[in-house]
Amino acid sequence: MSQARIRQAGPDDALVVAALTLQCALHRGGTSEPGFLDRFAAAWLRDHQAHPTWIAEQAGEHAGYLQADVLSPLPWPGDGGRGGTLHVVRFFVRPSFRGQHIGEALLRTAAQSARERGLAAMQMRPGPKTRGLCERVGLGPAGDLMELRLDEER
Repeated sequence: MSQARIRQAGPDDALVVAALTLQCALHRGGTSEPGFLDRFAAAWLRDHQAHPTWIAEQAGEHAGYLQADVLSPLPWPGDGGRGGTLHVVRFFVRPSFRGQHIGEALLRTAAQSARERGLAAMQMRPGPKTRGLCERVGLGPAGDLMELRLDEER
């Protein structure tokens, strides 16, 4: 089995991100609606840099994705110029690709990208099935979220 390739989505991936979002919604009990793919793709394209998205590819297929919002606070005295949080809003691995460490690769890649961007933390609200995965990647409890501090030495 080959290792998944994780890459950050760009403008040419708008419909791929939309399709993965629809698959995620359907998997979680949601429904489809006419025109959703085009509507989502257009909205994501307008502001995709504020909603960074990573796509996992394996065996020629889109295996999953992670989508986040960048939360950037205004500067505060003593914060050293670092700040902001990568807040994971959607995290999905297609069922046929689960158990292959794709979710872990998505989380690690997003955390590394956030660290390189100068963000201080990565947060997400895990589901019951993803809590252990989050812990393996280094996220710990932070209220009702889990958080990985990126501004601390590892």
